[in-house]
Amino acid sequence: MDTTTARPSLKPWLVAAGPALLLALGVGGVAARVRADAPDGVTFAVFAALTFPFLLAFGALLLDRTVPSPEQHEDSVESQWLTRASSAAFFDTVAAMGLTLFATSVLDTDGAPLLVFVVLALADLSIRLAVLRRREG
Repeated sequence: MDTTTARPSLKPWLVAAGPALLLALGVGGVAARVRADAPDGVTFAVFAALTFPFLLAFGALLLDRTVPSPEQHEDSVESQWLTRASSAAFFDTVAAMGLTLFATSVLDTDGAPLLVFVVLALADLSIRLAVLRRREG
């Protein structure tokens, strides 16, 4: 099968639509019940509407088994660079999280938000990958 001309199937999207809608309505219901910063109807509608597309895409990805994997992707130089950069970035992120945990325990403060570590990890990975490409490419 030629993957460049094959049309993707709508079946995974259609099959995932029902469960995604039910889960999105559930998330909207839980958010409306728990949150008190807006009227329940608004909270329900916003959370359900914004959750549905992500759940739909996730469900379709889980159901779609037709996506071919690239041939010999592990042999490419780019994948080796990415593996090396992500491994080093992971250890940097774990070290930063450990130091932050120690500091927040000693100083009795609130922990740093997870977003800080996600941004740190992505920036670290990007820098390491750029350095590897420049050095070895």
